Amino acid sequence: MTFDDPDLQGQILEMFAHQIEEFRRGLCETMGTEALRALLHRFKGSARGVGAFALGEALEQAEQEAANGAVPLLVTVETCLTEVSADLSKLRNL
Repeated sequence: MTFDDPDLQGQILEMFAHQIEEFRRGLCETMGTEALRALLHRFKGSARGVGAFALGEALEQAEQEAANGAVPLLVTVETCLTEVSADLSKLRNL
């Protein structure tokens, strides 16, 4: 809850932008479906917390696939990440 405080909103979105970078690094470094599932789960909460619900849903789907032992296809996750990153960039320039 930011109580319509634009400075706090900006700080939260900046932290989320850093979490996106950490998530992408984590994808490159993660070995095994359990570690991948944990990474997806953590980032899903962050995405939903800032209102990136489509990204959260894509992460949940990938997490479920990993929980079932499958290697999830991350095309939808990447598409959502690209869209959210573009939105964050636009917000920074306001």
